[in-house]
Amino acid sequence: QNGNPGHCSHYNSDSTPLVALPSAIYANGAHCGKKVIIHRGSKSVEAVVADSCPTCVSSHSLDLSVAAFKALGTEQEGMFDITWSWA
Repeated sequence: QNGNPGHCSHYNSDSTPLVALPSAIYANGAHCGKKVIIHRGSKSVEAVVADSCPTCVSSHSLDLSVAAFKALGTEQEGMFDITWSWA
């Protein structure tokens, strides 16, 4: 975020919906550039895989860019339950 490159080696903007996958799913970059759809209740956002998330505790945990996060909730919420699938 903030223009820093993720593990996929692309410079990322906070205004672009991006996602970091748990390391086991990220699979050393095998999914870089693929799209996922993230759902929270009636809201959803499509995001591009841009990084790995070594601190994500399960396959249901994702790390979202500011843009992806704001499409689903507020930054003040910090964390919330989601579901996701490949686009």
